[in-house]
Amino acid sequence: MRSAGTTRPTRLFRRLSVRLRVVKTPTTPPVPLRPRMQRCQAARAVVVSFLVAVVLLHLAVVLMMDAVWPRLRDPEYGLRVAALRQRLREHPNRPLVLAIGNSRTAMGVRPEVWEVVRPGTERDPLLFNMAIVGSGPILELLTLRRVYADGFRPALVLLEYWPPLLRQDGEFGEAARFDPRRLRWGDRATIRSYYPNAAAVERRMWLTRFNAISDNRQSLLIQTDDNWFPRPWRLNGHWVDLDEWGWLPGMDPAPHDDAARRRLIEHQRPLALDRFRGHTIHPDSDRALREAVALVRTQGAAVALVYLPESAEYQTWYPPEVEHAAREHLATLCRELRVPLINTRDWIDECYLADGFHLSRIGATLFTARLGPMMADLLVPSGKRR
Repeated sequence: MRSAGTTRPTRLFRRLSVRLRVVKTPTTPPVPLRPRMQRCQAARAVVVSFLVAVVLLHLAVVLMMDAVWPRLRDPEYGLRVAALRQRLREHPNRPLVLAIGNSRTAMGVRPEVWEVVRPGTERDPLLFNMAIVGSGPILELLTLRRVYADGFRPALVLLEYWPPLLRQDGEFGEAARFDPRRLRWGDRATIRSYYPNAAAVERRMWLTRFNAISDNRQSLLIQTDDNWFPRPWRLNGHWVDLDEWGWLPGMDPAPHDDAARRRLIEHQRPLALDRFRGHTIHPDSDRALREAVALVRTQGAAVALVYLPESAEYQTWYPPEVEHAAREHLATLCRELRVPLINTRDWIDECYLADGFHLSRIGATLFTARLGPMMADLLVPSGKRR
């Protein structure tokens, strides 16, 4: 028979042992090392695949913008190139005439009007508008170099001459007006010769290709569907309404609507006076004009300078010294380069000039109908001209 002293501790020990077994937390068996490594490797593979896909996508976008569809990089120029190729396929035997200039040329030269009034022979000039908004002499030269690099061989080039855009200092320089994201690799020769900050612009060109999707997202989305953005944010005003001949329909106040034209004129007055204040003809503008003329002649084509219409009121905004310097410079160019001048400054009544220096749509029709025969005459050998 067990004694009480021996039995009591034994019972206590048994009860404690049962309780410990009840509250004991089961331990999770250790995960084998191989499945854990496999999951890590799979995660790394997903990350690497994503990074490779992003790089390949960026490379594809850069390739499309620089080689396959260059219009994606600069739609204003690219859309004109596509339209010009189509016109040349339709009229392969007609001598090509390109009008190169700024918004005044873009809105003022309307080739489809020439198609209506031309004599109708197979050798009638094929006029096409290759103007780029904001162009002065440097961007005209850049456009001309692109044209030849893209394989076009015009028989005649009409280069716009306009004194207000011969200024190149500070905010008035052409480099400040042209988005570097629109520049192509072939433009670097012009950039290095004429841009005051050429190295910075080239770095910007590299960056916009390194981050092609993000940096060009607005332009790409607008070209896909311009409804992605509210109208004030759409950067497509220079090309969305281009017609099949490269003409950009401009402002269109009715000829009798003096109030509408007055509002447009008064909007432009302070901008013009600011541009004329301290205006000088920059040496780079003179050099670019001379280089453009030489380039055209090197390619075996004819070239002429064109001074588009201005209203009598707009002409009064020129300070006398600016007017005199521009006249002297133009005369010197024509004399030294032996380049013909088509001076249309006073051709059109002011009711057809929307803001004093841009032709309205009706004005563009009247202007081109008169310009066409003079353009055609420049293609006739000098001994056979009327």
